[in-house]
Amino acid sequence: MYFLDKNRIKYFKTLVGTPVADRKKTLEMFYIELFLQTPDGISWKEENRLLNIPGQESPDCLFATTDKQKKGIEVVDWVNDTKQCLVTKILTDIARDICIKIKKEQKIYITLCIDIYDPQRWSYRTREEYLNYVYNPGVKRLQANTKTLKKVFLEAVLKSDEITDNLIEKQVEVNGQHFKLSFHQSWLGYPDFHINNLSFCWQDPAIALQRIINYKNKKYRSYLTKCNTCDLLIVNPYYSTGNCMLSDKETIFKSYFPNVFLLNWTGMEITATKLHTVQP
Repeated sequence: MYFLDKNRIKYFKTLVGTPVADRKKTLEMFYIELFLQTPDGISWKEENRLLNIPGQESPDCLFATTDKQKKGIEVVDWVNDTKQCLVTKILTDIARDICIKIKKEQKIYITLCIDIYDPQRWSYRTREEYLNYVYNPGVKRLQANTKTLKKVFLEAVLKSDEITDNLIEKQVEVNGQHFKLSFHQSWLGYPDFHINNLSFCWQDPAIALQRIINYKNKKYRSYLTKCNTCDLLIVNPYYSTGNCMLSDKETIFKSYFPNVFLLNWTGMEITATKLHTVQP
């Protein structure tokens, strides 16, 4: 079952149960575990004759090899920078913090869904406005800062009736923007949160991918002070709805890293794509 997928359970428990100082490293190790479940990841491990995954900081992970070499892999989160996805990311972080607060104060896991009202859906009057909604859906701007939204949402949850298995819905307005919070005690045995905000996939984001590779290229030589070779794993986080779709698998990227992989995880399906690269 989708909701009982072991990776999904581990992901949400990591977000809610890991101390802030350790969360980034724990997520990086989780993404590497996901990568090693894919055909490309399995081949990569076998071809490099890797043995284990000790802790590391820069690069993010070091493997020992059968010939006593050190193989590094650097992990980078990469979020579609459309306005809709940035809104979704902010609300996802807020939902995570609410789940953490409830777990700390009430000793329970909750399932939380935040719906954001898209005025385009009901306000179009002309053909042009309708087409804009159809081809460019989703809320692109929040009308309050993160601190204010978190405070209002958390108050709505904490002031509700006792949180049980029964669904509770709260309508919330913040600076003229409307939200609906739906939540109940999780019957899944782990926290779960979701944001309803539409966004289309980002078709062929080659320029943006090259930009993130360029950023990591600048650090490549420093990684080699701790390992013999180092590869790069670019991750589309689970929360990043409508992140990207690389349809042209033949695009060539400039990278100092011998191997660059793009990891996609939908919460159930895991895919890894090895990008074509050349030395800059």
